[in-house]
Amino acid sequence: MKSLIAYSLSLILAATPVLSASAAQGMDQVRLPAIGEPAGSGELSPEEERRIGEQSMVQIRNSRFYLDDLDVSEYLNRLGYRLVAMAPSNSYGFQFFPLKVPEINAFALPGGFIAVFSGTVLAASDESELAGVMAHEIAHVTQRHIARMFERQRGTGALAIGSFLLAILAAAAGGSSGGNAASAIVMGSQAAMISNQLKFSRSAEQEADRIGFQILTRAGYDPRGMVRFFQRLQQQSGSYDSSNSYLSDHPLTIERIGDMENRARNYPQSFRKSDDFDFLLIQARLLVLQGDRTADWEEAVRQLRLRLVGRSSGEQAAAAHYGLSVAYRQMGRAAAAYEEAEKADAAAGGRRSVFIDKNLCETRFLAAGSEAEKEAALAQMRRLCDQNPVSSMAAGAYIEALRSMGRHEEILRYLKTQGAFSQDNPAYYRYYAQSSEALGRHSESHLAIGRMYALQGEWKQAAIQFHEAEKASDGDFYTMSEIDARLREAESRMKDGEGGSR
Repeated sequence: MKSLIAYSLSLILAATPVLSASAAQGMDQVRLPAIGEPAGSGELSPEEERRIGEQSMVQIRNSRFYLDDLDVSEYLNRLGYRLVAMAPSNSYGFQFFPLKVPEINAFALPGGFIAVFSGTVLAASDESELAGVMAHEIAHVTQRHIARMFERQRGTGALAIGSFLLAILAAAAGGSSGGNAASAIVMGSQAAMISNQLKFSRSAEQEADRIGFQILTRAGYDPRGMVRFFQRLQQQSGSYDSSNSYLSDHPLTIERIGDMENRARNYPQSFRKSDDFDFLLIQARLLVLQGDRTADWEEAVRQLRLRLVGRSSGEQAAAAHYGLSVAYRQMGRAAAAYEEAEKADAAAGGRRSVFIDKNLCETRFLAAGSEAEKEAALAQMRRLCDQNPVSSMAAGAYIEALRSMGRHEEILRYLKTQGAFSQDNPAYYRYYAQSSEALGRHSESHLAIGRMYALQGEWKQAAIQFHEAEKASDGDFYTMSEIDARLREAESRMKDGEGGSR
């Protein structure tokens, strides 16, 4: 895996020719991140990097490629922070997020935001391979490769990041048919800048290989996983055309593969076993969630059923039943989803996983035929939250169950005492706003929405919500005082040119 600037281009250019109508539509739907030229001289400061990353994330979250799934996000962040803890240096608040695209890719945005494509998770054969990809991207961030790119490409670097992002997502929207037209965007007015940038990126890739390898091994993962994945990527990419300067300037070289093989060969054989059970569960989940239509989910069911042939227990069987449960839930078949959740739990035997337990609670609640059964499932969810106090997916499932029962006062009380969603997490304010609005507390609801926008750097939208909160004027003295203070802050930020919607 390479950085957004380097690796993504090689995948886009390797795709096949014609841009489909769906790809063109996808391009229209993705707005470029609002990235400006960095002020001052030298490379970006960490604060500037974070601001640019946050602005980019607003666009990504609003695109149809963003996978808003707490289970997958929790897994990626748990794995990501296990690796980040072993990075040689880190001054970033990392955030790992999934994109619902079938391509094998991952990229780092400025400020510690790292995207992992669903196709990457599905292509990995074990957690060590996925960890190798993520360690490589973490190294791009900690070594400040993007900040250095801005230093060298001052006036064009910002546009390049937006163009690459647009091209990647547009290519994904058209499946295997969107590549050349998407790459044409990149190869237009930015061609000269890209040519220069790729020469830098080649050395950056080698450095990310080296630092990523260190991170991977320090975290206890099998370093051969990184080699295996890169070798598979090379095989799938096919031979490179040396006459193509863009590809020949920075291919996944034999030299790089050989260097990683040598490092892995010289590394001791002892390493901790990766957590492949949770990896298998998330793989099965993504096999389902990567699709949007009933036909996609039915195909996932077919594939998962094939995996069960000859298997009645064990991790592979449990993962297949778990995936079937996710698929049936997507289809609205609550009873079948609960039945498969129970089978997943039974197949796992004594092997416990919060993903299995959470799915079991959730589907039990959805399949409940009486209020008593719902209450029992709800109590089971609450116990799961207490056992996993920092699990956002467990907390989210509990909140959604309470919301479906109209118990909004309980949600607000729970939000104030739980530790899974911090007050720098947009999801906290989204839940708070929904329940406040349902209870007729309009000032509190608009205040919460405004704070959510403010966290994402969307100060114009935040100011609009704070104005609405002020107009509603149904909060107590402390609420109205906070609204006034936050409105003044938002207006000040807008005056300084921050976070206006475009």
